[in-house]
Amino acid sequence: ITSEDPANDFLPSTGTIDHLQAPAGPGVRWDCGVAVGDEVTLYYDSLLAKLIVWAPDRTQALVRMTRALNELVLTGVATNQAFHRRLMADTAFQNGAIDIQFLERRPDLQRITLSPERVRELAIAAALAEEEARQSSRPLAQVDGNVTSGWTRQARSEALR
Repeated sequence: ITSEDPANDFLPSTGTIDHLQAPAGPGVRWDCGVAVGDEVTLYYDSLLAKLIVWAPDRTQALVRMTRALNELVLTGVATNQAFHRRLMADTAFQNGAIDIQFLERRPDLQRITLSPERVRELAIAAALAEEEARQSSRPLAQVDGNVTSGWTRQARSEALR
């Protein structure tokens, strides 16, 4: 699966910050201008936050940035976090074989690509989450030692009239 328009990863997004878990640790700096509950409108600068890392060498900095990107959780607005994860995992980028036209030559980095196996895993996870949500929202009652839903109990009660 690929996104239709990779440029959308870099467009501003509006919404309300639902959850924010900033990365931390040695050599990690999080500069942020929003907090949980803030509404991001069209009038915001599209740069809501910066994640900056430092390490003695490029390899350690890439490891540190990857960890920080994986720790970062920001929901409610779209981010380019997934793009940066792909960038950190790219061999050419890791080796420093980049220049000002690097991204123009590598449109693959700008597209979200999922393997069929990953799509299957995500579909199973979504189905399990949906089933759990259905089960937890369904009122259950015991009738004659059997667990039944409120709907079933009401239907049985009305059938006895």
